[in-house]
Amino acid sequence: MTIKLSDKPKKNIMIASILLILTVALYNWFVRPHEKYLMAAQKYEATLESLDKKSKIINSELVLSRKKLDSLDNKFEQQKQSFFNISEIKDFLSGIQSTAEKSGCMVENLKLLPSREVSLKTDSAIEIYQYQANLSILGGYGNIVKCLNTIQNRPQKVWVESLNLDTKNPESGYLSCDVTFSIYTLKVKENIKNVANTQK
Repeated sequence: MTIKLSDKPKKNIMIASILLILTVALYNWFVRPHEKYLMAAQKYEATLESLDKKSKIINSELVLSRKKLDSLDNKFEQQKQSFFNISEIKDFLSGIQSTAEKSGCMVENLKLLPSREVSLKTDSAIEIYQYQANLSILGGYGNIVKCLNTIQNRPQKVWVESLNLDTKNPESGYLSCDVTFSIYTLKVKENIKNVANTQK
């Protein structure tokens, strides 16, 4: 006995097969190409987010570095005030005679020693020179103290290296004071890189 299959299930199988083929074809034609673009877009967004995070980190580090640099620059400017420049040295030394006289003292001798460069530990863009002077003055104790205070009472530092007091005249109470002091100049060397940076 043979069982004859009806045409209806064959039709259904054929329709299902066609629908399956159409679905696969539509997926391959429309969805699959866009899948690559979607993956590329996701990678692009992830890269942008990563770059944005790195950019924020770098910017915050730059802000901190700038603050540190500004702080160091301010400290350097403050320290620079304690140094003389060449014209100030000339004014300072030529004014010692009048400073002594105003304090009631008399200058016996003023000798300026040759300047010498202060060697720095590292190769630096800064040059520091030491100028040393020997000063001998006569006067009463109070007058000598006043004179030395006036010499040192200035923004630029005057370093007293040695001081020797002797009685010049016991009757008058005059003392002889021999003092050696140092003053310093500071010069920042012009650097091609620095010049280029300031011109920007």
